[in-house]
Amino acid sequence: MRIAFLRHGPTLWNAQGRIQGHIDIPLSDEGLEKMRGLLPPPPFGKARVFVSTSRRARQTAEALGLVDAQWDARLMEQNWGEWEGLSRDGILARDGEDAFARAGAGLAFRPPGGESTGELHARVAAFLKDVAKGEGDAIAVAHLGVVRAAYTLASGWDMATPMPPDLDVGKVLVLGLAPDGTPSLAALNVEFPLRPRTA
Repeated sequence: MRIAFLRHGPTLWNAQGRIQGHIDIPLSDEGLEKMRGLLPPPPFGKARVFVSTSRRARQTAEALGLVDAQWDARLMEQNWGEWEGLSRDGILARDGEDAFARAGAGLAFRPPGGESTGELHARVAAFLKDVAKGEGDAIAVAHLGVVRAAYTLASGWDMATPMPPDLDVGKVLVLGLAPDGTPSLAALNVEFPLRPRTA
């Protein structure tokens, strides 16, 4: 069994470098147009569909033509607590140059009032175990943090170094799933096909 993870389309806050987390930001007009011009990778066109409950993820699924989706809150972005709505520079200006270091590292990282990276990984792992109980391939429309978590669970990346350069979160990450939900890397950076133009 395989599952494809993809990140939602662009939002205005993405363009502004602001952290969205659990704030329900929609796709920008440009983001919606971009996703409407794409299709899911062909092997996953008829797969089971799981989508974060965030509006930007639901809009992405609809724009890609993914139907009969199951909304799953475990696919929501990491909760960034008090830092949601701020840019990196805004966080450092508000909380000091060592704000990220004080929030922890790796799985222990926890934004003030938010969710730890370890907690995010636990809910993504629980999601994968449930998906593995079903039949057929799946596709999950989620967020940057969730795609990183899925990659980490499959690759063993310790998160002590910057995000691996071979992972392009703007493309599709494909994992293999064992019957118990244990993930493995199947394919990185799978391209979205372009939607054929209609006359």
